[in-house]
Amino acid sequence: MEEFFKVIIAGLDNAGKTSILTALDKKYDFDKEIVSLKPTIRVEYHATQFLKNRIVFWDMGGQTKFRELYKKKQDLYFAGTDLMVYIIDIQDEERFNISLEYLDSILHHFMKNKLDIPLIISFHKYDPEIRGKEKTISIINDLKEGISQKYPSVKILFQLTSIYDIISIVQLISYGLSIFDDKFYDLSELLEKYLNEFNCSSLIVFDKNGIIISEYYSEFVELDLYTELIESIKHHLFLLKRMLEESYEADYNFSNVGANLLSYLHRLKIAENSLFISVIIKESLKDEFLEKFTDFLNAIEKILTPLLT
Repeated sequence: MEEFFKVIIAGLDNAGKTSILTALDKKYDFDKEIVSLKPTIRVEYHATQFLKNRIVFWDMGGQTKFRELYKKKQDLYFAGTDLMVYIIDIQDEERFNISLEYLDSILHHFMKNKLDIPLIISFHKYDPEIRGKEKTISIINDLKEGISQKYPSVKILFQLTSIYDIISIVQLISYGLSIFDDKFYDLSELLEKYLNEFNCSSLIVFDKNGIIISEYYSEFVELDLYTELIESIKHHLFLLKRMLEESYEADYNFSNVGANLLSYLHRLKIAENSLFISVIIKESLKDEFLEKFTDFLNAIEKILTPLLT
């Protein structure tokens, strides 16, 4: 039976909330559209299918007049929330206090009404020109520490996102949606087990919309291979769409990544659903990987079937 989940996307105006949802929808070729986006008026709604669940994102306009409206009518706007994603523009230092005050007003409402709502805080606009800089890292750590200390009873996951890193956007939403069923923990353990058995660099399960259901990465990916790894995952997002829209005779695709790595995408059908398994592996391990892959498919199908039927 299909279930409905309400996900609030909140934050100040110009924090990047709508850009994140646009990037998630478009995956690529979204730069021009984001530049032309207009401020969200009150609330906009974005819906997607995640496994057998219907997810509705409430994109909350962040201008002062709308924040005041939400505060006056919190019972209306925040009722039935299953997950909140709060966006902080990490480059907008002058408005950190305003953003934290807005976050506090929402969390106060949840706590006053004894609502245990999971929270993901995205430090957004963590763009290439500031990534890894000492000042940026210091700001992020200070914000994390301050928020965690103020709300010790709230389940908070911190993320770093940028529209120039589509994987970070996909991960932001994926981590949030995975809270809706305990079987995702079983799936994560399975991926960890087989990542070691395959000795691969990454093991990811996508749904047909390109949303990551679960993922696991090797802790020992060499820095010079990291860029190729990310590019290969992006390629898989393109490829899975083609596999759905075009007539592919096979449910898999091998391609080369760099000099010694193979990229493998496999379509798995469960009931009427198409899922996609992405693997990045050394070319020398291909035969051994294929020998074990069937066992992995059987194990993953056992976990995912209850989530899809």
